[in-house]
Amino acid sequence: MGRAGQRQTKPSEAVQKTPQMVIPRILRISGYVVLAATIMIAVYLRILPYINTLSYGYPPYLDELDPYEAYYIVSYMLQHGPLSYFDLRPPNPATMIFWYPWGRDFLTTELPGLMYTIYLTYLPLKLFGVDLMTYMVLFPAIATAIALIGIYLVSKEISGSMLTAIVSTAFFAFLFTDRTLAGFTVKYTMALMLLPYGIYTFVRAYKSFKPLDFLIHGLVVAYMAASSGLYIGVLAVSSLVMILYPFVARNVDPARIMINTALIMIPPLIVFISYPLYGIFYVYKSIGGITILTLALIAVRYYLIPMVARKNANIIYLGVLVLTVVTGLVLVAVGHLVGGKAAQALGITHVLGTLSFTIAEYQPTNPSFLMSYYGVLIIVAILSVLYSIYLIIAKRDLIALYVAVLGISTLYVLENLSYFVSFAALVMSIMASYFIGLLSSTVSSRLFAVRRRRSSSIAPIISIVLLVTLIPAQGYISYSYHINAYKNHLPMVLTSGIGLSSPNTAWLDALKWMRENTSKDSVIVSWWDYGYWISVLGQRASVADGATINGTQIELLAKMFTSREDEAARILVQDFKAVPGKTYVLVYDTFVSTQGAVYPLVNADAAKAISAILRIAGYDIDADIYGNNPREPSYIGSGPQKYVKVVNLGQQIKLRPNWESPSLNNMLLFRMMINGVYTAFPGAIFYSDQPGAGGTFVDPDGKGNMTYFKPAAIFKSAVASIPGAYDIYVVVFIYQLVGAPET
Repeated sequence: MGRAGQRQTKPSEAVQKTPQMVIPRILRISGYVVLAATIMIAVYLRILPYINTLSYGYPPYLDELDPYEAYYIVSYMLQHGPLSYFDLRPPNPATMIFWYPWGRDFLTTELPGLMYTIYLTYLPLKLFGVDLMTYMVLFPAIATAIALIGIYLVSKEISGSMLTAIVSTAFFAFLFTDRTLAGFTVKYTMALMLLPYGIYTFVRAYKSFKPLDFLIHGLVVAYMAASSGLYIGVLAVSSLVMILYPFVARNVDPARIMINTALIMIPPLIVFISYPLYGIFYVYKSIGGITILTLALIAVRYYLIPMVARKNANIIYLGVLVLTVVTGLVLVAVGHLVGGKAAQALGITHVLGTLSFTIAEYQPTNPSFLMSYYGVLIIVAILSVLYSIYLIIAKRDLIALYVAVLGISTLYVLENLSYFVSFAALVMSIMASYFIGLLSSTVSSRLFAVRRRRSSSIAPIISIVLLVTLIPAQGYISYSYHINAYKNHLPMVLTSGIGLSSPNTAWLDALKWMRENTSKDSVIVSWWDYGYWISVLGQRASVADGATINGTQIELLAKMFTSREDEAARILVQDFKAVPGKTYVLVYDTFVSTQGAVYPLVNADAAKAISAILRIAGYDIDADIYGNNPREPSYIGSGPQKYVKVVNLGQQIKLRPNWESPSLNNMLLFRMMINGVYTAFPGAIFYSDQPGAGGTFVDPDGKGNMTYFKPAAIFKSAVASIPGAYDIYVVVFIYQLVGAPET
């Protein structure tokens, strides 16, 4: 890298100075065999949902909900050509089944990277008769194999040790990461596939300081930016490292620093400016501005400050950085620059709406979860950060600067947002190579040194102890927890999303009924989670498609579900432009049928009503539970409990809908379930909870009578049964809007 790199310290300099071992060829071959076996086992674990689905006699299904959006778009491109993606905007009829009645503009609400990656890689497979659904189900496993190769490459680049790189690869290979499961084909999957190569290309560029290497890194970041918002996890770290470079590097060529930084920033900047989802607004008033800001700060440090003061340039530069950070925090605090997941990742929550606080993956993590999920890995990652900080201070190790920034930023955002659990798992697996590499180099320097010191050192002994405890301990955690999580997994549509490992057909039957028994211009109204299933598998319009791009419509949907029947009908007709006779409302949950009684288990929509729907609709559920008292465990149940009933089970407090309360059971969502149970289980009595355990009759006389909504179809699927004792069903209720009150 010329003068700029003459004194650049290489990663793990301590490793570089130890006597070099010539690894026998047989050991290298054995290492590659172990690596290949690790990748193959990882792929096998991730295709188990596909294998399980086939073993039950079902065709392949995508997992979760979001993947069906990508399936729909790629299917459309296969029918209409590769450029047809850019036609997916209203009033194109293909977009009108999403977010009815407005339709969805995919160019301003979605990224094309995943769609085109699947489209282009599927084309040759199509010639051999491979089904698109099958390929998309298997895609996450393929992406995982690619990611694991990348983890190996970057870990070996950082540690210089093949053994360490294999260990780091195994860390991620045997963690349960949902976005790598067969069928969970989403933007996050792309991010995990590309992330190791984003890190690898930066480490390579940082070592060589060649412009071409920095350009390659910039192109990888641009590909990530076109595929997932998680590109920021790479770009922000690269930007911050280049900004901090002057404090660590000794000999610097300003022109080369400026050129190389520009080669990183220009490719993603082009993506931001050219693609509608981002646009120029994203550059001057949002996260995309990091590209311009980084270049500006480097120009200030190497060109502007030297014109003012040649001495103490770094001190002045530090002041500029502090001023920049303070200004940025002020802008964020008043609601500018970032929002959504980015704001939550930074720990800024006051600018967020209620919807954000009702989504599980948008919640903060806690130390107990991190330890139980990551196990030893998080300890090794923290030790790697500490070791990298030592190398920065003691040796001005530039790669250590990158590892430190990557590690600290990842751990920080992980604490604030559980959305980053899988992202952090991959990053920490790579970071582990830093500390594991230190341990292995310490051992090898002792065992293979040509000249041994007379006095034995305790460092190799400590290193051996750590290696033989940490690695097996992580192996045990993976075997006992993570690997088991893969074994019985099934696609969500096959389990109705209630967390059981056995299939039921309630949702599949409901979706088939939509396709075959409703007119093509019908609208199916459900809670927003299930919109993609309805639009893609049910082939009917939904009012919210599974994304959170329209918080106003989701709030209106929540108000509809929590209103009385007449008001709900009015909202559908006036606000959603629904047509009576062609509009259907869907809710579902699990119920126990036992000896003429039926009671709810509250696993689906009834549970979401408490955790999300009522809150988004504007109900103060916490006040209903705690009253005007502090939100502390001792005050649970002291509120009016009009909507939430607190049941004390001794060692456990149970929150469930207060089915007995007219304030709740007259809401459309619950009214449909009450009426639906009396319809689906003729002669049964609906109880609010288990009879004999606090359950009471719920409207046994009126049986949830309804005026504006009538049963269209109800689908029951048993998930457990003991003959003569009880049966547990998933029940999907579909009601037709038959009229609305006059306004």
